[in-house]
Amino acid sequence: MAEPGRIPQPLRLCRGCRQFVQLSELACPFCGGDLDMLQADYEQRLAAMREAAAELREAMARARPAAE
Repeated sequence: MAEPGRIPQPLRLCRGCRQFVQLSELACPFCGGDLDMLQADYEQRLAAMREAAAELREAMARARPAAE
């Protein structure tokens, strides 16, 4: 546990193995993945999921019966 008043160093999340690594790392010391490439892939997949969710919301809105 960190000492009281001590600020912990910032870390980066490896999107390959979900372990936290130092910001200076280029490759994950746990899984060997390229951290920048894994982050870019994660962001692309996240954008695709958000787009799919928006399309689903729109489709569900169109499928609702009109209020009478």
